[in-house]
Amino acid sequence: MAEMFGLHWNTVRRLDPQRLQALVASLTTVQPRGLIMDEFALFKEHCYASVILGANTRRVLYVAQDLTRRAIQPFFEELGPQGCARIEAVHMDMNTAFDLEVRAQCPWARVVYDLFHVIAKYGREVISRVRMDAANQWRHDRPARRLVKQTHWLLLRNPTSLNEREWVRLDEVLRANKPMMTVHVMKESLRSLRTMPYAWE
Repeated sequence: MAEMFGLHWNTVRRLDPQRLQALVASLTTVQPRGLIMDEFALFKEHCYASVILGANTRRVLYVAQDLTRRAIQPFFEELGPQGCARIEAVHMDMNTAFDLEVRAQCPWARVVYDLFHVIAKYGREVISRVRMDAANQWRHDRPARRLVKQTHWLLLRNPTSLNEREWVRLDEVLRANKPMMTVHVMKESLRSLRTMPYAWE
């Protein structure tokens, strides 16, 4: 911009924050009924920031350079008791700090977990456990045990991304083990929640 308009670099550097301050000052006060909370990486070395958006407007309401409860507390303090009382629902991933702070500040708000994280947690804590139990049942039959142990990623992956050979392997294991078939069907039912148009469905 300095080169384009023939201005000194310092002039442009001072003008930009002034423009941003004027823009922020012109924004109307938001009274959100729903929030979206997420995190994003600042650097590759596991340095993260928190962001809070209004669910209806998708407008960024707050950004903090950390993922702790202390980092997001000022947002709720600025919102105040009346503002917190208006919050009906908060969408977030399974970040414990977010969860604890929302429940402390807006105890009546519904927490809606991101479906991707719900399915990932189900995979880690349910499917992996059932798969290990099945492998232990086949400890005297080495080929069958090896087949069960090698299906870890097949069970966790989205079925639409499996090739024909992987489908055949997965089908063999699921036919041979009812508990694994059950948890696999439940995982796919969880995944289908995203496409349901009505709460009753």
